[in-house]
Amino acid sequence: MLQYLIKITDNTLAAAIVIAFLLFMAFRTAGPGRKHLAAGAALGLLAALVYALLKRNTGFAVREYYDLGVMLPSLLISLLFLLMVWRSFELKSSWARYLFQFCTAALPGLALAYGLPNILLYPFEFSVGMETVWNADFLYKVLGYLGALLVILLLALAVCQMAGRSPRGLLLTVVFLAVFIFFLQQTLEVIQILAGRNLMPRPRWLMRPLIVLLTHKNWFAYAFMILLAGWAAALAVRVRLSPLGGANPAQIRRLKADHRRQLRYCGLIVVCLSISLINITAVRSYANREVEISPPIEIIPVNGQVQLAIEEINDGNLHRHQYKTKGGSMVRFIVIKKSESAYGVGLDACDICGPTGYYQRKGQVICKLCDVVMNISTIGFPGGCNPVPLKFSVSQGRMIIKTEDLEAERKRFE
Repeated sequence: MLQYLIKITDNTLAAAIVIAFLLFMAFRTAGPGRKHLAAGAALGLLAALVYALLKRNTGFAVREYYDLGVMLPSLLISLLFLLMVWRSFELKSSWARYLFQFCTAALPGLALAYGLPNILLYPFEFSVGMETVWNADFLYKVLGYLGALLVILLLALAVCQMAGRSPRGLLLTVVFLAVFIFFLQQTLEVIQILAGRNLMPRPRWLMRPLIVLLTHKNWFAYAFMILLAGWAAALAVRVRLSPLGGANPAQIRRLKADHRRQLRYCGLIVVCLSISLINITAVRSYANREVEISPPIEIIPVNGQVQLAIEEINDGNLHRHQYKTKGGSMVRFIVIKKSESAYGVGLDACDICGPTGYYQRKGQVICKLCDVVMNISTIGFPGGCNPVPLKFSVSQGRMIIKTEDLEAERKRFE
């Protein structure tokens, strides 16, 4: 449950805020602006659906390349949009108005393509490692997923509502800053992907601040929250100070009702931001608390083999062992009985999370770093967050692992 409160907030908060502002601006634009918006949203939705289907059903969908395909045009259009807003919407020519309509329609579609794939794919993770969905863990994951989505949707709704009641100058400033923060966030992610794939040089002067920013990615979320909270507070103060004049009592009552409605939307923004802040701070801290894993048992090799008695690993629990290599490194591996005739054997490490290890909780094997639940039946097979497979054989009541296979994996633990 907790991991999905965090994941949804991390992956959708920025995109939802930008989409909400730009949706309002696109709908406010007369003429073909709305048609462009519908086309952009449809293309963004289609791109997200196609990627999610390929990721779910094939092995060649790479998220980093997909993100580059979405974020690079998004950065260019964001930069163009920021320049036009900086010019205070001096759209005197028809081509300038058309270009502005294109930007306000294309950016929500690209933001949708950027943030939607994870939302579509997360539900497929809910039942991983479970024999049936009829259990409390599955329900908690669903509640965390839907609860975080509800908070984000309510926040976007409140932003759209208050954008229509915001003074023009204040709205332009807030929209400019929101898109600018989103631009910086995506720029950082593009640089991270290009550097990680060796598609760009990695000078020390660039990598040092990049590492700092990657370590503190929450700064962008905090910036969005401060921006929206300040905007909501300014609007609330403006409503409080607005005179309640009217030609008759009916108009005054209508004006009071509108003021109360605006204050409720301002309050809704603050409440949603507060919940989101709790998700990425207190909830993250609690979910990422250090998990103590059982200490490994060192095994002394005999004639180039590590041998384990079957009766000692036959209880269905996770067993952790380690082997000391010739260079002095400790290579950890895990063993678990999967069925009457099958065992799962692998390193206490995976290709994604490294040698952080696995632990057992309520009969489930869980990655310590990312909290992903392993499907026990797939332990011993490559892929995903599964332990790196380790060759073994069973003979005369003993499980046998060759030390040469363990020696070959020593660099994972150095």
